[in-house]
Amino acid sequence: MSKKLPLEGLKVLDFTIALAGPFTAWQLADMGAEVWKVERYGSGDQCRAWDPFLNDLGTMFVSYNKNKKSIEMNLAAPEGKAVIYEMAKKADVVIENFKSGSIDRLGLGYEKLSEINPKLVFISLSGFGASGPLMKYPCYDAIAEARSGFAACNGELEGPPMKAGNCIGDTISGLYGLNAVLMALVEAQNTGKGCRIDMSMMDVGMQACEETIIDYSLHGDAQARFGDHDRFTAPYGMFEARDGWAVIIADSEERWRAMCGALGLEALAEDPRFVDNAARIANKDALVEQITAVTRTLKRSEIEEKLLAVGVPASAVLTFIEAYTSDHANQTGLTQLVDQEKIGLMRFYSNPIRFDNQLTEIRRGCPLLGEDTREILEGLGYSAEEINKLYEDKVVGSSMI
Repeated sequence: MSKKLPLEGLKVLDFTIALAGPFTAWQLADMGAEVWKVERYGSGDQCRAWDPFLNDLGTMFVSYNKNKKSIEMNLAAPEGKAVIYEMAKKADVVIENFKSGSIDRLGLGYEKLSEINPKLVFISLSGFGASGPLMKYPCYDAIAEARSGFAACNGELEGPPMKAGNCIGDTISGLYGLNAVLMALVEAQNTGKGCRIDMSMMDVGMQACEETIIDYSLHGDAQARFGDHDRFTAPYGMFEARDGWAVIIADSEERWRAMCGALGLEALAEDPRFVDNAARIANKDALVEQITAVTRTLKRSEIEEKLLAVGVPASAVLTFIEAYTSDHANQTGLTQLVDQEKIGLMRFYSNPIRFDNQLTEIRRGCPLLGEDTREILEGLGYSAEEINKLYEDKVVGSSMI
């Protein structure tokens, strides 16, 4: 890509593991930041050991760590800490997502690193934040969804709570982390002083339940689950089709009447049970039954065509493969082929952010463990002799796994 990326020149010291923190660092790397991923000596990020594998490389790790550089290091060794201090002098951002307080006990927390570089933006993205009774506990995506009430909001009314099909607790937390870092960088640029950001996956999960807290504020209670249909608008949800499912959204009286006309349901528009949105919500089961009696006779594409023609938002519910191979995806550059070391060509999603309608190129796949150790140390000013000594003393490594 010829155009300069917006974050070129930014240097990020990345201590993150698993998914949420690496997601934040990955987004920064996509936009041109030089991300130094600091990995545990001998094993690296725990995500490297997660299934599924291809040619002994964990593909979850591959997905969340593209465009980064890896330095393998023993952080417990004094010499390892000394290297980190040198990196902190040049860094603009530090990202970590260890259990709360762990980075401070290593002697690599904000207080120490900000003495070295007062302009550092330092974000701690933990499961439960820097205070409170849960702060010491580990957290993963499903736990964040469970603890925040997010999982309890998903699923059928009479069914069990349901976690999201993908790692939404991790990715949303990662996006909040990205947002926080960029805002703090603007402040640091204006004031010359960085800051420490504390972020909790549980807090992010709770904010994702915004509709539920509105319900609670209005009624003093919150209906836990609504299945495939919205709690405040009807019809708004998924309806069975002859060949799958389709989404229909009639979020105004005009669209409601247009939907009824398009589906041959004119009588419903005059039915007192469905006279307005409040009535339709109160009689939602009957409404869904009446609409489904028609949609079951139509293909997804027919439902789409009929409703879009009259201005009613509608879509077929696509399988992943249908979405991935769709004309829209192919014609808009949604995916890119990347030559991943140890695997070969792999297809990944492009970053959805486009500046001046330009696609952001995936410049490299994920690094192997310690692949960039020597290069990073050379960039910090270490001599060949000093670097070799660090390797000999097992302070740094290049396991290349």
